[in-house]
Amino acid sequence: MIVLPINRVRPIPGRSVLLIVLGAAMVIVLSACEGNPGSGGETADGLADSEPLEVRTFVVEQRAETSSFVAAGAVAPVRRARMGTRQAGNVEQIMVEAGDTVEAGQALLRVDARDLEAALRAARLQHQAARTAWETARRNRERFQRLYDQRLIAKAELEEATLAAEDARGRLEQVAAEIAAVEVNLDYATLRAPFAGVVSEVLTDVGTFVAPGPPLIVFEDRKRLEINVGIAQARTADLAVGDTLQVGVEGLGDGIEGHVQAIVPALESPGVGQVLRLVVEDPPPSLEPGMIAEVQLPAARSAQSFVVVPASAILQRGQLDGVFLVGEDAQGNARATLRWVAVAPTPTHGDDGEVRVLRGLVSGDRVVVGEAVDALVDGQPVVLAEP
Repeated sequence: MIVLPINRVRPIPGRSVLLIVLGAAMVIVLSACEGNPGSGGETADGLADSEPLEVRTFVVEQRAETSSFVAAGAVAPVRRARMGTRQAGNVEQIMVEAGDTVEAGQALLRVDARDLEAALRAARLQHQAARTAWETARRNRERFQRLYDQRLIAKAELEEATLAAEDARGRLEQVAAEIAAVEVNLDYATLRAPFAGVVSEVLTDVGTFVAPGPPLIVFEDRKRLEINVGIAQARTADLAVGDTLQVGVEGLGDGIEGHVQAIVPALESPGVGQVLRLVVEDPPPSLEPGMIAEVQLPAARSAQSFVVVPASAILQRGQLDGVFLVGEDAQGNARATLRWVAVAPTPTHGDDGEVRVLRGLVSGDRVVVGEAVDALVDGQPVVLAEP
């Protein structure tokens, strides 16, 4: 009997069997994919052969924005008179009240000036006497001149008559000047409106003793108003005399314009910066001195350039923002290409709002807008919708 040797076969571990089975399965799957390329994920060739998606587009334009700011200033009249008297005395009569509209030359207030009136009467009596004396001296000179021509008197007598007539004439002129001075002082006892305007304040009462100097009535011309605005020195570079600026006053609405009259140094405390002076011609009746006006001032000359796209053009992926640019490939077909952009952190208002793009787009770029943005993939062929 022949006994053959028997080789001992070692059993295969369970883990090795599992690896063999998985490897065989992967081979089968890869073979199936190679036989059916249409199944599975999309490739570039698959996008090239897919049906183009109809999209709406928006052409990007470059914009420049000049920011502005608002500065507040007080409304004041261009002409304002603080009227006082040069005559000391008691207030005899006040003819107006605060808020009254008066004409130029109209009497406003009268100070008791009975002493001046008495002095004026005395001066007029002296003037009458001086005139009589001068006329008498003049006639005597004429008579002495005739006698001298007839050689009936000496020349010395004619000269004496001539000197007497000249003295009488000088006295007459002196008294006339005194009358004029009294009349001027008497005129100062009555305050009259220097121009047509409005009485702003009456600072005294009847019977009050007043002295020269302090104001008694404040008078304003409200046909032209001014607004003084304190601004920084850097803001004056964009302003020139004659420029028109918009002025807003709470409760009066819009439509008020002011013209730059001057830019003057701020000499009053604290004395820093400039004062912009605007003039409002023919202001509305409701615009009065003392109101606070807001003046719309231009900012510095440097303007920021940016592009704006509709909010519906923005594709958001986490913290990234992108847009689909429409361009032509090598074969001349329109394709949508995804581009990441940087947008300004400003709120938008629905799909009709605008988004400011800071980087990533230039003027002339065509971006996809609307619902198609969420359905597109990078490199997908598109067709432009009819406008």
